[in-house]
Amino acid sequence: MILESALIKLAEQKAVESGSITFLKLMQNAGEKAFGIINEKYDIKSKRVAVVCGNGNNGGDGFVIARLLYEYGADVTVFIPLGEPQTESALYYYNQLKNIKIKTCFEGSFDFIIDSLFGIGLNRPLSKDIISLLERLNQSSGIKIAIDIPSGIEADSGKILGNCFKANLTLTFIAYKPCFFLGNGSEFCGEIMVADIGITPEKFSYRIIKNPILPERPRNSHKGTFGTALIFCGSYGMAGAAMLSAKAALRSGVGIAKCVICDNIYAPFTSYIPEAVCIPVKASKNGSLTPDNIDFSRAFEKSSALLFGCGTGTDKECEKLLEALLLKSQIPIVLDADGINLLSSRIELLSKCKAPVILTPHPAEMARLCKKTVAEVEADRINTARDFAIKYKCTVVLKGAYTIVANEAGEVFINILGNSGMATAGSGDVLSGITVSLLAQGLSPFEAAKSAVYLHSLAGDKARDKRSERSMIASDIIEEL
Repeated sequence: MILESALIKLAEQKAVESGSITFLKLMQNAGEKAFGIINEKYDIKSKRVAVVCGNGNNGGDGFVIARLLYEYGADVTVFIPLGEPQTESALYYYNQLKNIKIKTCFEGSFDFIIDSLFGIGLNRPLSKDIISLLERLNQSSGIKIAIDIPSGIEADSGKILGNCFKANLTLTFIAYKPCFFLGNGSEFCGEIMVADIGITPEKFSYRIIKNPILPERPRNSHKGTFGTALIFCGSYGMAGAAMLSAKAALRSGVGIAKCVICDNIYAPFTSYIPEAVCIPVKASKNGSLTPDNIDFSRAFEKSSALLFGCGTGTDKECEKLLEALLLKSQIPIVLDADGINLLSSRIELLSKCKAPVILTPHPAEMARLCKKTVAEVEADRINTARDFAIKYKCTVVLKGAYTIVANEAGEVFINILGNSGMATAGSGDVLSGITVSLLAQGLSPFEAAKSAVYLHSLAGDKARDKRSERSMIASDIIEEL
């Protein structure tokens, strides 16, 4: 689960008020858990370690870690650039730093630098002195470890407050924080590990997408058992989008991929994916699909879910086709790419559509839907996706390094898998194909969206392991499904 700072503080307060733990014990638990992870992960004995502590409770965690490292045999120096601690619990552990070097100004060379300056309460711009200190820490050699969150990030937004400690490893407590997945904060966290310090929150802000449980496949079955994905994709010059989405749908388990495609891409399409059922139709003068040439009764017959938009183009004929599909469809719809771009100028169609709709925009497409700038979308990804999903009663998959899935009930899930190799042409078409496949197999729109995002990213990570982030392409993701 992912908790905003207010819920973290509430969970701590309730645990203390219940009598099950004290603030002093919480700090001890945090320090001990962090020390245990560091000791298990690295060879720390006899190494030079700098522990940079603030004057609040985050600094108190650092004092506990410093003492335990010293007792284990590390060469520890504690730095207190903000002066001695100002909280009772932190002061208690500060007074236990017997025989440990304590300095106010950071200097020297270290094998490890542990950042325990600021915790989740930081929400103000940093002073010039702290900005300068963080710059020196980042320029120093050695492995860098942040305690709870890297100093300089706003916990709930991921906003960088002037500068930020750039960690190789972040050891956080109780739950993930939003800043690990939002804004520029994710660039500074490195590997993230969550340590249990004896608190179980009653509430959460958002949840992480987990490995889905897909429907069982009965042995006594046929292709119709597993649904039919009706796919309207591709145009002249964009045959690849249709190919990738259709192949991804089949690789994701749908029984039949029924593809309505322009006749001008029929030959390369069917050569690439002969398993697809094709309905080739005469293209418009622009080389795109047109509703005038489509037999909708034939297309919708026995179809279970619909995909529109991958490489279709955005001319008037495609706009007419989008309107026809949204008004006619009685089966769940996935809109991607050009389908979303067309919808952005015809947003009223969503309220007229009787079928459930999943939208899979990247930030620029989301900006067009919301009449915002890309910067505004990226600055508030969660609320942008959630507010749109609630307003238009749909499921939104806002793609990005940490894809967000939101539904009309206001539930938000965040994906933490994936890699930069997936930022490649056609990757979104693959995701759309997976999504319509899972819809056709009977998953609800929200479950289909979450499951598709997870499987897409997991396949992407497996493709990275074989091909590397730099060289992988979208079809590699399909082959790992």
